[in-house]
Amino acid sequence: MYSSYAQDFSGDWKGTVDIRGSKLDIAFHIEKVDTIYTTTLDIPAQGLNGAKASNTKVDNTSVIIIFSDLKLTYEGSLNYNGEIIGNMKQGGFPIPLNLKRGTVILKRPQEPKPPFNYYSEEITFVSDADNVSLKGTLTLPEKDGQFPLVIIVSGSGPQNRDGDMFGHKPYLVLADHLTKNGIAVFRFDERGVGESGGDFSKVTIELSSLDVKSAMDFLKERREINNAKIGLIGHSIGGIVAPKVASENKKISFLVLLAAPGVPGDQLMLSQKAAFEKDMGFNELQIQQGQKLVEKAYDIIKEAKLDNQSLKDSIHSYYKNKYGNLFPENQRKALVNQITSYEVASFIRSRPSEYLEKIKIPVLALNGDKDLQVLPKENLAAIKAALDKAGNANVEIMELKSLNHLFQEATRGSLGEYSEIEQTFSPIALDVLTAWIKEQVK
Repeated sequence: MYSSYAQDFSGDWKGTVDIRGSKLDIAFHIEKVDTIYTTTLDIPAQGLNGAKASNTKVDNTSVIIIFSDLKLTYEGSLNYNGEIIGNMKQGGFPIPLNLKRGTVILKRPQEPKPPFNYYSEEITFVSDADNVSLKGTLTLPEKDGQFPLVIIVSGSGPQNRDGDMFGHKPYLVLADHLTKNGIAVFRFDERGVGESGGDFSKVTIELSSLDVKSAMDFLKERREINNAKIGLIGHSIGGIVAPKVASENKKISFLVLLAAPGVPGDQLMLSQKAAFEKDMGFNELQIQQGQKLVEKAYDIIKEAKLDNQSLKDSIHSYYKNKYGNLFPENQRKALVNQITSYEVASFIRSRPSEYLEKIKIPVLALNGDKDLQVLPKENLAAIKAALDKAGNANVEIMELKSLNHLFQEATRGSLGEYSEIEQTFSPIALDVLTAWIKEQVK
């Protein structure tokens, strides 16, 4: 039986929550200094690591951990077996979460582990946009020699050099595979992420393009790089950034587009929203209502030349006038903040064809037929049409069977599968793009 004085909760704790049939591993690390407890939270499958609690309260055998930034609270009590029995609350809804001592380790069999049989070097370069220092990793097949180079241009959201997402590191896996096949690879932390300076909240497609160009300008001067054979691999929104850089710079000699947008940004976001809602079981009426909810807001973003705050105010006014109290304030604010962020707003305004129609260099465009974020048929068709308009005959377009947006072998392609799948990057997709790049640089 536990005594009445406070127990020591220090150490690593792990548990699993069940959210609508999808299981998610949760880990807490609790430390005690004198009488003060501090806690960090990891949800590896969602790429959340080391989130700091704003308060940890211990009272005898009970603990309350508050994460104000995440609007999340955990409350639990020790039982006779030394386990914490409790609930996690987010948005006021309790979800059972029992904890036992231990850490969460995800099965990621493809993730490369040192020592590596190639040369790796930490690189710092300065963006021409505003002199912000950005950091990344250059991998070379050997320390000495001259090699073709690819620069990985990351997808949406704040991405580090490995592309940490849903417990996977796809850009690390990709870089490792290419380097082992004789190709130098550079991947870097985006602004405000990892070891890079700057502020990610201000990132747009234009700013990302300047950062990629600065990386290329810096690396092409290295003696190990064959500056006549430099290519870009753009994933997701990086598949807009990469063509933009290539359309403006003759030093780029080939382009790989992975799940890249081909249709206008607002159109893609509408089709993505419909695909997600269909996957979640929404009926056609609900899906159409969802389209109507956002399409006018997208029009405002496309047409208005307003600063960020004025744009938010304009869309809030639209929703208040259109829906009044039928659209709850907290939901309205969350939606407006999301779609008016610098990156998302620049994506909504984007027209990939604007850059693709200027591309004359060899292009490989790959997409998975299970991709719900960038629907393969309409986007690959739009990419091909734009490149045809450019008169580009050196183009290969492939829709790969059973692959999702991250190029994992998937059943449905839904977001919930990303973390559950142990595979990080399909070996078939890796082999296809590697063989194509080697053909371009031979």
